Amino acid sequence: MRLFGILWEEPWVLLLVPTVPFLCWLIFRGKVGQRGALALPKILRRWAGARAVVDRPGATRRRGGYWLAIGTMLALTALARPQWGNLEETVFDQSREVLLALDLSASMLADDVKPTRLARAKLLIGNLLDELQGERVGLAVFAGTSFLQVPLSSDYEVLRDILPGLDPSYLPQAGTDYAGMLRVAAEAFGQSSAADRFLIVLSDGEAHDPGWRAALEELKKKKVKIIGLGIGTASGALLPDPQGGVMKDGRGAAVLTRLEPATLEALAAETGGMYREASNWVDVQEILQETIDQGEAGEFSKTREARQAERFQWFLAPAVLFLAASLALEMPVLPGRRRVAMGAVVEGDGALPPVIKKKTKLVSKEKAAGALA
Repeated sequence: MRLFGILWEEPWVLLLVPTVPFLCWLIFRGKVGQRGALALPKILRRWAGARAVVDRPGATRRRGGYWLAIGTMLALTALARPQWGNLEETVFDQSREVLLALDLSASMLADDVKPTRLARAKLLIGNLLDELQGERVGLAVFAGTSFLQVPLSSDYEVLRDILPGLDPSYLPQAGTDYAGMLRVAAEAFGQSSAADRFLIVLSDGEAHDPGWRAALEELKKKKVKIIGLGIGTASGALLPDPQGGVMKDGRGAAVLTRLEPATLEALAAETGGMYREASNWVDVQEILQETIDQGEAGEFSKTREARQAERFQWFLAPAVLFLAASLALEMPVLPGRRRVAMGAVVEGDGALPPVIKKKTKLVSKEKAAGALA
């Protein structure tokens, strides 16, 4: 909605702005103790009389109300999200598709590749996202079960945000199910595309189910090329357990996990892709040049889109200052010292409260007793 030449994202919030002065008037009207007045501000006043804490004669306590009203109105205006001015952004769009498959089996926690195999895989994915330009990218995770974590999209930030939280506990079933991963990948790619499709598998290659070959046929029909990145070493490492020790088999022997590249090499060979060992750092840009950049790009567009710039901060900053000033003016303060006469007081205006009278009598009796002693 456009109002006063400004585009408002949440214009309904502006309806609340006119009600603020009335509400502040209700809170700050009248004096403390008046009938119908809301005696909310300044619980303790600095100027105290003989009977009670009262306002200083001639002083006003509406100053805080003015600042509160202005600050609240500005804050509501900021919540309405005013926008003006244009910001131009470069938007890439390409029909070429790249699906990342990340192995989350327990063996990926081995530290033969520093810091761990899984941490290295996440670094490689981050590097891949930096090098890609406009390709639609998705993420599938697999262990004993598989599912599509992030559908194919040109929004890479969603994938970056979810990567840090992925670990073997993310999936309920242990193991390494390549067949399930390939079936999930086949469903993720859709039915038709004029561009090339790539499946990048980051794993240590420990496949325990040979049934993956049957699941590969659907990917071959869709002309998906598989790039295998083997993460691990031939010497391997002991498999850690969550308690900080090492996992043991049924005989009580420590479990040693090694890189087994045979499955990844077979996947790459049967789909016309490629395999690279990633125990040392691999040149991601070289891999992309040899595979994805050489493929058919399909429809590609690079456009500049203009959007309205958010300007809420121009109202929010002064709102905070006005609200802080209102709080400072209405903070409770301690009453000042007051000299009170302890002599006899005639009943009427200005008389001492009963409590003070009793204390005065008690003090007089104590003095008399001391004099007799």
